[in-house]
Amino acid sequence: MDPQRRVIVDGAVAIEGNKIVAVGKTEELKNVLKDPVVIDAKHKAVMPGLINLHYHAHMLIRGLIANEAPTATLDELLYQFFYPLAIKMSPEEIYAEACLAYVESIKTGTTCVNDIYWRIVQLADAAKDTGIRAVISSEALDLAPSETIEDNEKGFLARNNSADGRVKIWFGIEWLPVCSTEMVMKARELANKYKTGIHVHLDESIWEVEQCKKKFGKRPIEQAYEDGILGEDCVAAHCVWVSDKEMKILAMTKTSVSHNPVSNMWFANGFARAPDMLASGINVGLGTDNPTNNADMFEVMKMASLVHKGNRQDISLMQAPQILTMATLNGAKALGMGKELGSIEKGKIADLILINTHTTRFEPLLLGKMSNLESHLVYAAHGECVDTSIIDGKIVMDNKKMVSIDEEKVMEKAKKALNSVKEKVF
Repeated sequence: MDPQRRVIVDGAVAIEGNKIVAVGKTEELKNVLKDPVVIDAKHKAVMPGLINLHYHAHMLIRGLIANEAPTATLDELLYQFFYPLAIKMSPEEIYAEACLAYVESIKTGTTCVNDIYWRIVQLADAAKDTGIRAVISSEALDLAPSETIEDNEKGFLARNNSADGRVKIWFGIEWLPVCSTEMVMKARELANKYKTGIHVHLDESIWEVEQCKKKFGKRPIEQAYEDGILGEDCVAAHCVWVSDKEMKILAMTKTSVSHNPVSNMWFANGFARAPDMLASGINVGLGTDNPTNNADMFEVMKMASLVHKGNRQDISLMQAPQILTMATLNGAKALGMGKELGSIEKGKIADLILINTHTTRFEPLLLGKMSNLESHLVYAAHGECVDTSIIDGKIVMDNKKMVSIDEEKVMEKAKKALNSVKEKVF
């Protein structure tokens, strides 16, 4: 994923500390490091770790929604289940589910999550203990019982740049129908004060658009622009029902968008105009969003390509190289880390994954002039193909086994937390 989009056959990556110090042919790199630890990557593709640009770590309710409220729309789900549940969950329960969410992310190839949820301290501690890189913000709102933007500020002061700099804290905004203008503007004020970013849901559903028009007389992105929250330091999640005017606003303000096709289909919210946004120069990354399914970004990559081909009846749209860019470089750029993450280049931070290509999913594998590697990574691979994950120069998963934390204990604690939580709402 470097500027030349090179595929180096029989290649090697040299890592010193948390940085990549050399990339090239294995023979050329043999003497770069003194007494190195060597990972034999035969039959494996080494690629940048995937960046999940919009994520909620509330994994405990996975599957329960489909069972208990199979026809609930997004707004009904939030008011009937999520908001009442989240406010009742203990810090220990939040930590348990965040550990589960982050472990699943690591095991399926994600090395960095942009997580918007509640209890920043517990989320940050879970990121520290699991070894993942995380940008964390509160799902703040002030027109229903919830965490507030002031809670987000406390979390920033307590945990920003923790875990040796792996954890960054941004300011989060739920969505405009449940937020006062004063709160939204306060989020921008605090983001500017602390020189950090903003994570917000915009134009996710028709319900949201109609509520904003009723409340403000404007569509969500138009109102967000008036409130001053858009910009290069802002990630706008979803953006499904974007008008032409709103698209121009996103491009003009250089706001990044997280495209979350699996979630948008799950809630029957439609298909975002991702191809149009990319064509207009908007930086678009990819995210899994909600826990209705899984944290597998390979699934998201495949869907991000196929849904637009099918919806537009245009097979030329969203080709594999563009999808891989969205899941790596575009995500890094959106988080203000384009110079540090997203590609395997000298001087960048070593966030890498190794993909096992010695499987029926990848064979026959061709490299060189007729390489089918990129196509296989987008259309054939899934998270279980990930063999090894390296984050910040440290091996956090080796041969599918978590090194940074005890996976069995994580699952056990999450199960206990669910048994405690399910009585609170369901």
